[in-house]
Amino acid sequence: MSDDETGYGKPPKKYQFQKGTSGNPRGRPKGKKSFAARFQKFLDEKITVNINGKPETLTKEDAFLKRVINDAIAGKPGATNQLIALKQMVSDMPDTEGMSASERNKLDQALLESFMQLMSPDWKIKLEGS
Repeated sequence: MSDDETGYGKPPKKYQFQKGTSGNPRGRPKGKKSFAARFQKFLDEKITVNINGKPETLTKEDAFLKRVINDAIAGKPGATNQLIALKQMVSDMPDTEGMSASERNKLDQALLESFMQLMSPDWKIKLEGS
């Protein structure tokens, strides 16, 4: 077979992949991130809150937890139940490492449903009406 031979499966040398260069430089696209991963990304964002009159930078997750705990301690209606339910949800969650995407999606759906049950009826109406 000579170098000039072309045809099916034998492109001209000019158009063949160069040595050391991939035929798919961008590679296979990454899969969609799970709800839990996206949720965690937003919880990890930093915000500035005033605590005892002083600005403090916290993650949204830390600010949320601090608020729920402080509301429960202050005796605000429903805050104690939310805190107990949230603690139970966290302790019941399995580790998602090594799970397939479909398993994570099922877990994400269950987590969403549990979260929706925690929310007050007013919130459900706002979310459905949005």
